[in-house]
This record gives sequence, structure tokens and C-alpha cells, in this order.
Amino acid sequence: MQNIFVKWTLLIGLVITFGIGCGGTSKRPPRTEAAIKAAEASVPGGARKDYDKALEAMKSGNITLAKNILSNLTQTYPDLSGPHVNLGIIYFRADEIDKAEESFKQALKINPDSAVSLNHLGIIYRGKGKFTEAKSNYERALEISPNYAYAHLNYGILLDLYLGELNEALEHYQKFQELAPGQDKEVKNWIVDLERRIKSARN
Repeated sequence: MQNIFVKWTLLIGLVITFGIGCGGTSKRPPRTEAAIKAAEASVPGGARKDYDKALEAMKSGNITLAKNILSNLTQTYPDLSGPHVNLGIIYFRADEIDKAEESFKQALKINPDSAVSLNHLGIIYRGKGKFTEAKSNYERALEISPNYAYAHLNYGILLDLYLGELNEALEHYQKFQELAPGQDKEVKNWIVDLERRIKSARN
């Protein structure tokens, strides 16, 4: 099960936008689409070109090039969260978990509404046995982005396998199936199994 959901969370990491933002409390309301578009419109042209090049390098598997470009962007444009997010994804995929954690945390300092960073930190904390921290990160990700399918999936796994909150886990698995493109057969099987376990616990 772990390999499947880790793989899925990585697939969405390649579409991270620039994520301009500033430090501050994570309690502020999520930015509107209009605000996000306005922020991206102010991105310097050089940053956009290099950022697109880094994303293409990630997609093509040229990780060294992607990492070099993204690292340079974090230095040249310190107000952009996107390069930190994608560096985190690169480290996450390479199983360099501590570096990934630091990159996602840095992204959140710049943009507290980075749901992808929160989702990945949830996975990292779960792997470290920090279930309370994992739960709060998933909840925050879903507060920011209620239709974030993969946050629902990963939160469901945490609730199901680690916290024993079966009814809540079922809700998140079902929400994932509703939001994800197509019906995932593996998750469908998890739902059937979970429904069986919930029914058995009631008897």
C-alpha cells in the first residue's frame, strides 16, 4: 500500500506553480484564484523561463539539472515558494527525507498555503511516527484545498492504518475516489475491506 500512495503523491508534484507569498500565520484564509493569478503575473520573466526549464528537466528525468536550476532560483528569487516545493519533491523521491522536510518547511515559510508541501510533510511525519503532526498537516492541506484528492487519500491511510479512525478514513477514501480521475481499483478494494471491518466492529 505504501508504494502506491507515495507514487501518487509524487505525480502531482511536477505541476507546482511559482507560489509567490510571504511569511506569516498559516491561519490566514486561502488565497483566491484571482489573487494567485495576480501574484504569478508579477513573476520576473527570467524566473518563469528557468522554472519551466526545471519542471521539464524533472519530467524528463534530468534530476541533476532540475536541482541545479531550482537551487539557483531559491537564491535569486527568495520570495518564490515553488522552487522549494519542487526541490522537496526531488529529495522525497530520492529518499533524502530530512532534506525534503527542510525544503517543504521553507516553502511554507514563504507561502503558508502550499497544500502540496503540507501533504508531503504529512507523509514524512507519518513515516517518522509523528502521527499528530501528520494529521494536522493533512487537515491544513484540506482546509486550504478541500478538493485535493491526494491529501484525502493520504489522510485516509493515516486514519485507517495508524490511528484506527475507520469511519473518518472511509470518508476520505470515498472522497478520493470522487475527486481522482477514474475509479482506482486498489482504493476501491480498500473501501470494501474497510466497510467490512467497520461492520464487523459494530457486531
